[in-house]
Amino acid sequence: MMTNIIEALRQESVAKLFTGKVFFRSFETWKGEINSITPNKTSRQVIDLGDHLSEIFRTTRTAGRGQGDVSGGGAAWESIVCWYLNLCSIGRRSVAIKHSRALIPDPICDAITVNYRNFVSNTESDLIVIVFPDKPEYQIDKELIHVNDANGRPVPLFSQGRNPKYNLKAVLNALCHRDFSEIEIHIIQCKTNWNDNAQIPMLWDMIYSATNFRNNVTIGRNGYSIANIAQFSYSFVTVPTSRITSITPNSTCVKRVSNISGGNYWGRPTQNNVASSIKEMLLRNLSRGHGQNFLTTLQTELQRLNTEYTFFGLS
Repeated sequence: MMTNIIEALRQESVAKLFTGKVFFRSFETWKGEINSITPNKTSRQVIDLGDHLSEIFRTTRTAGRGQGDVSGGGAAWESIVCWYLNLCSIGRRSVAIKHSRALIPDPICDAITVNYRNFVSNTESDLIVIVFPDKPEYQIDKELIHVNDANGRPVPLFSQGRNPKYNLKAVLNALCHRDFSEIEIHIIQCKTNWNDNAQIPMLWDMIYSATNFRNNVTIGRNGYSIANIAQFSYSFVTVPTSRITSITPNSTCVKRVSNISGGNYWGRPTQNNVASSIKEMLLRNLSRGHGQNFLTTLQTELQRLNTEYTFFGLS
């Protein structure tokens, strides 16, 4: 079966989510909720899942949680957001990845690195969405790709040994190096609690949006920087776990993220001047991953949900 390199990366990204114990256990419950909300698996039903992600997430929330449960819940929220964005993006040139050095191409990691003199800091990047350019190598069978690495050497498609594996990361590194100026990077910070965390994405977005610094702060390394890519955004996505009635357009947490470059979202229907449904991120930030809209591409790809896309765990 022919698989292009983008769908191969998506499969690896989603499969990695299920290796998380909390997500794996929770998904058994979430799956029933998801199937109930999307009985016909139409593109409209799947995209509208974004209005229900918080509701779905809360079905496995435990009262009186300790710190370990809070941490696990945060990881599970990141994972379900990543799962949703990938499901909506099948057949497109965008892939959401929960931060992992094993999957994110090196040029992307280097481009978002913040350096303070000799200190290297990794951003608060719970999720990274990469939108790849419209070029043949991203559409053909991944085993037919011919590309050279940054040193001009052909990249071997398979590892050596008795059980050769496809060199996904090496091929992606070479493609991202070659096409760096045409790639989009979208960082998404996910938090279950809005009130305690709103200042973090606000400050990171300020750093990434600044054009120059006075005190030896730079963005990027090894020759890669977000200043040289096609598009960049920083977004915030929350459940939130705090009472909805306590969050208004005048709340401090709302004001802190109101001007963030990629927007602020939650897993609920859009509330004007407070937060947008996460489904709105698809159009606002990720629409350039295909010539057609999400409803059209998703409707076509959902016909193969039980064959090519079983890794989403819905069959």
